[in-house]
Amino acid sequence: MKIGSSARVLAFAGLALAACLSFVQAGGRSDRQAAVPPPPFWKEKPEKFRLTTGSNCLYQGDASSAVTVVQLFIPGGRNAVPEGRDGLAYLAARLAFGIPDFNLARDIMDQAVEMEIAVLEDCSVISLSCLSEKLEGSLRTVSQIIQNPVFTGVRIDGVKGVMTIFRKGEEDDAAETGHGAVLGALFSGRGYGSSQFGTEASLKALEKKDVTAYYGRYFVRDGILFSVCSDLDRETVGRLLEKYFTKFRQAGAEAQPSPAPPTLPANRDIVLDRGTKQTYVAKAFVLPAGSIEDWVKGYLLEVLLGKGQACRLWDIRSSRRLAYSVGAQTTWMRTCGLLEAWVETDNGKKAGAVAALDEVLGVLRDKGVTEDELAMSRTLAQAELLRTSETKKSRAQAMGRWEILGLRFDGLAALSERIGAVSADEMNAFIGRVLDPEKSISVAVGPQPKP
Repeated sequence: MKIGSSARVLAFAGLALAACLSFVQAGGRSDRQAAVPPPPFWKEKPEKFRLTTGSNCLYQGDASSAVTVVQLFIPGGRNAVPEGRDGLAYLAARLAFGIPDFNLARDIMDQAVEMEIAVLEDCSVISLSCLSEKLEGSLRTVSQIIQNPVFTGVRIDGVKGVMTIFRKGEEDDAAETGHGAVLGALFSGRGYGSSQFGTEASLKALEKKDVTAYYGRYFVRDGILFSVCSDLDRETVGRLLEKYFTKFRQAGAEAQPSPAPPTLPANRDIVLDRGTKQTYVAKAFVLPAGSIEDWVKGYLLEVLLGKGQACRLWDIRSSRRLAYSVGAQTTWMRTCGLLEAWVETDNGKKAGAVAALDEVLGVLRDKGVTEDELAMSRTLAQAELLRTSETKKSRAQAMGRWEILGLRFDGLAALSERIGAVSADEMNAFIGRVLDPEKSISVAVGPQPKP
């Protein structure tokens, strides 16, 4: 699953072992009734409540460590960026997160607060982690920074310089470049299809008034969602959030911007010429969104295609030796999902790798998946969900992300059960509908033949 950016490293040895153990415990049978029931997703059930300030808060108690994670989900994200103002969401969030003076910087160091920022498709996320005994001081300091941002020309130019560096770094990553190109094609370069770190032209066009307007519209009490994992009780956490986050404007009826639906471009073959020794090739497919069932099937398809040494794409690397890296990833937005199946190969093997990728997708689409193979994918998917929810930070992000996507945070608890309930017939119908070659987009990043 793609939550932020660059999530392509495969680390599935443990997942393969878990899958094998589950298969042995089930007696080697494909009957889902014989499988070992998955463990519960939550040790402590999360809650949702409304603060007196008007903001919503998701809370999960976790006494495993004396650490608290607080994440602020700001509505908007890349989807809210106006046309021609690429990078505005990141610029505004980074400036709102900037430490304005030495005294506040010293407070943050004294409290050992870990702070992070991410701008996603439908929201921006500001995250802080600290020892629970330091939570009040940390919230006092961080709330001063976020609620009283300094939007000066010098600071704006400084962040623009950082964004330029990030953009160039992203351009050097073929997978990130290809992913951005697919989104740009599906959304005509606007909203979800805009550049996270802006373009050279958009950064020149962005001014203080743009940042001020964006901050004023989306950094609002009834739009911000807090997501918290802590050993402190709910009442203590709520009281501190209500005490220190009171200065955001009350927006009233303003809500998350309505996302535009994806549209297949006239040219579905994207070619990006790069002077590299390798070529990245991907096939992208739009996934339905809006229900947990769609998400579960999309996630299972991601695992089936490109996760672990038993996935469908693995043979392109292991037996055929046509690629040194293969995989699949899904990106979820409020309006749709996006599945990308990809290979990275030497330039001289590009033609063979592309043909092999098309063959794997075609066979899966036409012949479907067996119950035994699906059982393996279910176990891998369930194990990955548990692995990625081990930390307080990952659980806080998962709760907030699902709430923002409209799937509801409490839907997470039923994921393992829903994954286990998908039948081969249901999965094959989904695969046949989604992997339509006439509705796919291909992208190639690497050196192109000279005319």
